[in-house]
Amino acid sequence: MSNKKEFTGAQKMICQILDPGSFMEIGEAVTARLTDFYTPDTQDKPSDGVITGYGTIDGQLVYIFSQDVEVLGGTYGEMHGQKINRLYQLAMKAKAPIIGLLDCHGFRIEEGLDSLDKFARLYALQAQASDLIPQIMAVVGMCGGGMSIAANMADFVFVEKEHGQLFVNSASSIDRSFDEIVDQADFTDASMSFDEIKDSIRTLVHTLIPANTERKPRQKPCNDDLNRLCPNLAGLSGDGRAILKEISDNGFFFETRRDCGEDMVTGFIMLDGIVIGAIANQKSKSGMRRISAEGFDKAATFIELCDKFSFPILTLTDTEGFDTSEEQEIYLPKAAGRMIRALTKAKAPKVNLITGEIYGSAYSIMNSKGLGADYVFMWDGAKVNLINAKQAVEILYPQADSTMIEQRIADYEKSHSGARALARHDYVDKVIDPADSRKYLVGAFETFANLY
Repeated sequence: MSNKKEFTGAQKMICQILDPGSFMEIGEAVTARLTDFYTPDTQDKPSDGVITGYGTIDGQLVYIFSQDVEVLGGTYGEMHGQKINRLYQLAMKAKAPIIGLLDCHGFRIEEGLDSLDKFARLYALQAQASDLIPQIMAVVGMCGGGMSIAANMADFVFVEKEHGQLFVNSASSIDRSFDEIVDQADFTDASMSFDEIKDSIRTLVHTLIPANTERKPRQKPCNDDLNRLCPNLAGLSGDGRAILKEISDNGFFFETRRDCGEDMVTGFIMLDGIVIGAIANQKSKSGMRRISAEGFDKAATFIELCDKFSFPILTLTDTEGFDTSEEQEIYLPKAAGRMIRALTKAKAPKVNLITGEIYGSAYSIMNSKGLGADYVFMWDGAKVNLINAKQAVEILYPQADSTMIEQRIADYEKSHSGARALARHDYVDKVIDPADSRKYLVGAFETFANLY
């Protein structure tokens, strides 16, 4: 691209994301086809409102498009759609990631059904691409209607916090206040500044995600001590996010969907330079340690992503069970079932670390051996309970006096709930001191080195 050319805002954003001087624009002379509702003056607009091309991020090839709100009001037309669709076809042929910067003010009415046809073809291409290449979308302006669906078909979705708007129906078509029912956090990875979006995209491409699903996850050089002790780890019980950061190489943690499903944390860590997909139970701000339907759904989505790109999976289990709120009754079983299917179908190595006190069938769902975990480790102070030990004793010994009940509770915890009890039944491979967690997890994942 010539330095003399005056860049639009769409072009400037592309150049900020890519390596300097690497962007090659394609289709820059494309304009809208003349229709009964266009005059030659309104038709002849550069690039038909979307900049498309390819470039590099840290030397890695990517394809990228940026919708240009400065042209024809940022509307989606036939040739506009054809340019994006061709870019998808090229990205799949080259087996390289595709990045979209979305700022679309709806369909171009002048072009009628032609734009709708190109949109249907975009959906089909996105569906095909989902099995082959990473798709990353950043909502930098308006993104409503059908384009919001296209955004959410991507693997990662970021929203620019000042100008990004992601919605299905416009505010005028909804009875209630728009802000009451639309929470962008429910279906995006994060709301952040454009500089943060730029850094996140670059981190995904050059550090985390392989160029396509046929490549194995990357391994970076590791300068952190593989046997490093984490002496403060036990004090972080309940805070899955903090534990993941502590055990990861140099504290690295790339969190996904960070603003939704607060009872579950998902993201990428590194162990000996290997990218690991991590899911952890998280104590809520109110102190509750229960899993919601949203949390299960968030975890399932992330596990499916990890399976697609062959990332090993780590789970940190510490939960009192299911959220007992009335509204959870409808959605929680289905969401939990989705997570079960995702975990059991995942072919990558799976390791579980039990870090707290767990109750009920939530233990089974959170990557237990029965569900297919390859290795399970358990902190020496952690517990797994079918029900509360006191309740169990009261059911088993209804005639026992208070002194006997206390003794029976201790016996029940030792034989049924404690870490040693689970290890005796082969539900846990090793009971460990919390401070040793990093070295055991590194060792477990390294047993699968021949897969990568």
